[in-house]
Amino acid sequence: MAAKTGTQRSAKCAEKRIAANEEELRLRVRPGTRQALADLMEWAGIEEQGEALTLMIHHIQDLGRDGVIRFLCSRPVLDYHENVAPITGGEMIRFRIRQGTRNALALLVEWSGAKDECAAMRLAIQALHECGPVQCMPFLTAPPREKYVMPDRYARLLDAEFKRKTLRICHDE
Repeated sequence: MAAKTGTQRSAKCAEKRIAANEEELRLRVRPGTRQALADLMEWAGIEEQGEALTLMIHHIQDLGRDGVIRFLCSRPVLDYHENVAPITGGEMIRFRIRQGTRNALALLVEWSGAKDECAAMRLAIQALHECGPVQCMPFLTAPPREKYVMPDRYARLLDAEFKRKTLRICHDE
């Protein structure tokens, strides 16, 4: 079987994105906000900005309506009205977003009173950056994975197969 071409891989990737209802989100931000995101990613050891933004969205949304209002809208250093104003210049942050994250972001926009998704994410990035490298960590860590426990039936089947192969190898020698 021949290796797939770049076009074939791209087509398969596009099919998976459609099946997962994934779309690209473009956020227009100021250079300072982009640098704040870069700092957050460095502090957390995250290499993909999509991962950092997705974690932020879900963790902040988990605070609930009142928590989001307190966290995003009552920052003493932020000028709230400046952060909800649209940006005409600036830079673009792009990342892929699935429906669950899109719903969480829509709640953040609603609860924070931001004008749009860009404004809500600017508020979130700046608020987390102001927390500093230690206090922002809970918002940038992945939830713990559940430990997989193999059912006894499958463990016995694998063990029996291992013993058969071991006996076959010993017999061949």
